[in-house]
Amino acid sequence: MTKTLTASNIRYLLIMQRLDPENKGTRCTDVSEKLKCSKPSVHNMMHTLRDTGIIRRDAYGESFFTEEGLALAERYGRYFDAVASLWADRFPEDALLSGVSAFLSEMPEAALASLENKVG
Repeated sequence: MTKTLTASNIRYLLIMQRLDPENKGTRCTDVSEKLKCSKPSVHNMMHTLRDTGIIRRDAYGESFFTEEGLALAERYGRYFDAVASLWADRFPEDALLSGVSAFLSEMPEAALASLENKVG
C-alpha cells in the first residue's frame, strides 16, 4: 500500500531513521531536540504516524517503525540522499532537511525512484 506523505511526515521518518537505524526505539525528546521543535508537536506527529500504521509505540512512550514504516523510511532515506547530494553545495545544511522533504512530498513515487536510480 502506498501512503501519501506530507513534508512533515517525511522529516520525522528521516530523523527517526537517523536517530535509531536499528529500530530499537526512538524517544520523543530526542526527535524534539533534533528537529528543534516542541515536545507536544512531536507527540502529535507520533500519534499521526501511529494512526497511519507507520510506527508503533510501547508502554514507555518509545516509537518503533512497523514493517511498512521501516520500508518507507528506508526508501525515503534513499530519495533524500539522492536529492541532497544534488543540492548540498547550493543550500545551507540546516535547510536541506526541510527543503528536500518538501520536494519529496510533492514528487510522484515513479519520479523519485527514477531520480534515485540516476544519482545512486
